[in-house]
Amino acid sequence: IIGNGVAGMEAALTLREREPNWSITLISEESDHFFSRTALMWVMCGQMSYRDIEPHERDVYARLNIGRVRARALGLDTTQRVVKMAGNHDDVPYDQLLIACGSKPRPAPWPGADTLGVGHFVSLQDLAWLEREIHGHANPSPPPRPDAHLAFSDAHSPYRMRPTAAEKRGRVAQAPSVVGGGLIGIEAVEVMVAAKRRPQFFIRDEWFWPLAINRDEAQWVTERMREHGVEVHLQHNLQHLESDTSHTLARVHTDQGSYDTDLMVVAIGVIPNTDWLKGSDIQQHERGGIVVDSQQRSSAEGVFAAGDCAIVTWFDGKQRPEQLWYTSRDQGRTAARVMLGDDVNYQRGTFYNSAKLMDIEYTTVGLVNMKLADEGEWYFEERDAVRSTTRVVTQQGRVVGFNMLGRRWDHEVLTRWIHEHRSLSYVLNHIGEASFDTEFVPPLHIPHAARQVAA
Repeated sequence: IIGNGVAGMEAALTLREREPNWSITLISEESDHFFSRTALMWVMCGQMSYRDIEPHERDVYARLNIGRVRARALGLDTTQRVVKMAGNHDDVPYDQLLIACGSKPRPAPWPGADTLGVGHFVSLQDLAWLEREIHGHANPSPPPRPDAHLAFSDAHSPYRMRPTAAEKRGRVAQAPSVVGGGLIGIEAVEVMVAAKRRPQFFIRDEWFWPLAINRDEAQWVTERMREHGVEVHLQHNLQHLESDTSHTLARVHTDQGSYDTDLMVVAIGVIPNTDWLKGSDIQQHERGGIVVDSQQRSSAEGVFAAGDCAIVTWFDGKQRPEQLWYTSRDQGRTAARVMLGDDVNYQRGTFYNSAKLMDIEYTTVGLVNMKLADEGEWYFEERDAVRSTTRVVTQQGRVVGFNMLGRRWDHEVLTRWIHEHRSLSYVLNHIGEASFDTEFVPPLHIPHAARQVAA
């Protein structure tokens, strides 16, 4: 198994549960231990340690007799069935292979992006880099081991340990910035705010995160960011980054102006981490990623793929990766069961996600912002004791999606209503059943007039 993330780890656990005597080897370049990537921001904020974000005990590999190779995979020979390894590591043979190598940050395309002080916030190594840029040191709990760079063969590894502008200029960053209006972008903004900085946030679109939230929802999130001291720059297209005489970041130039900055987190998305497979006979999508069938099988015999690096077929027939924690988990389990001989197919469940956008609760379930045929939309904004927004998407008279901000909702109830083909009127009359009974928070009250519009 190549990849120590949730897809690879769940596959390893599924295999071991059924086959106690199989030889299982797990290859990972990034980390010694499986960790929760979505919790990196809590380590950066000092609320958790590196150890805290590891879901399993560190002896899990030894207890379950899962072999570990901490090194970089450089290529694949599907004829000889071996994984080519970097450095002095021997090639790793396989009978069956699961590639679960995840994704990597989309490279910054602007001139000057290679200057010190420019990086990402995706990997453990990114976290260690950002901690040193902002705080001058890593979290007191041990960061990636000091000799980690010995496992990497070249400077193109997404897991290389980067030098910092803070070390070069002799001071930590005071004027940080973020580019890219998505979840990773706002997480980077939040950790900078937690470090008592006033970051600049550059977003090329008309509003924050248009793939997930609409203009009204985004306006509220933007207001909260600005109230927390974030300078939000909408409809700004970056042109180039300028360094000073020490080759550290000094200014960012956009089509709307120039701004001082000494640190930039580039959060313009991620792409499948599959460059190392070029030259192999595994079919890849034109945009990267390994094309798989409904059983996570690739085009090569005995080779499977799961997680961010896998290209699966969506409900609309298009081929895309599914870059979510729980879909990676389910794909890894499916691949493992097929390896074990089960005749099973990966079934993508109803989409769901939850997060906090600054201090605004966010829950989404089902099909939202998909521009469906015969789509209807009901929208309500609450501004009483609680501020919230409720957006319900319908298709052919039945509810197919929810976007909810400001309150905490139970996605299992919302998902059940979608599966039951409930009408909008039914959902609004039973909305309290999906609400978590959070302390001191009054229930959502939808005025009669708003209900009449739904009817």
